[in-house]
Amino acid sequence: MIRARRQERGLSQQSLAEATGVSRKFLIDLEAGHERAELGKTLAILAALGLALEATDPIPRGSDHDPARRDYAQTFTQLINSGDYEFATKMLADYATASLKAGRPLLQRSPRLREPHWSAALAGITNYTAHRLNQPAPSWTRRIKPLNAAWMPAESYRSIREPMKQLTMSETPPELAAMNVFIRERSLATV
Repeated sequence: MIRARRQERGLSQQSLAEATGVSRKFLIDLEAGHERAELGKTLAILAALGLALEATDPIPRGSDHDPARRDYAQTFTQLINSGDYEFATKMLADYATASLKAGRPLLQRSPRLREPHWSAALAGITNYTAHRLNQPAPSWTRRIKPLNAAWMPAESYRSIREPMKQLTMSETPPELAAMNVFIRERSLATV
């Protein structure tokens, strides 16, 4: 549909890419049906072509859909138990952002995960958000032990090349590094 509309309007891939601030490669991949297209860039292209993306079901309401009221302990328990490490990694950032927006770490009690890596990650992020908010960290974070070896949550679902590992380690907030968990700060806080 995007390719057809672009062609109807007589636009080249390069001109549409430049007009919407995306790379030509991104547009080529999008038109070819690449399954991992970024939503923001896709929406910019749709808008430039006079197309819209519409949700046909009502937007869900309730605590599970409101980051400030989400039960993160339950969310992480379910994700880790089901082995959905990619989404769990994305939820670490969601938890950090929601905590910063709420003005307090949203995990006031330990999530009691069976996986020490994820417990350490959540304790580190909780300490990080408390520090950024100039608040004391919840007491449960002091009971979580640092990991014996460096760990990057993203490695639980994909391989990471050495240069990226080094960059990640250099850009990890000290609160996470103290737990031997490494996530770039820019991946955590979107506030």
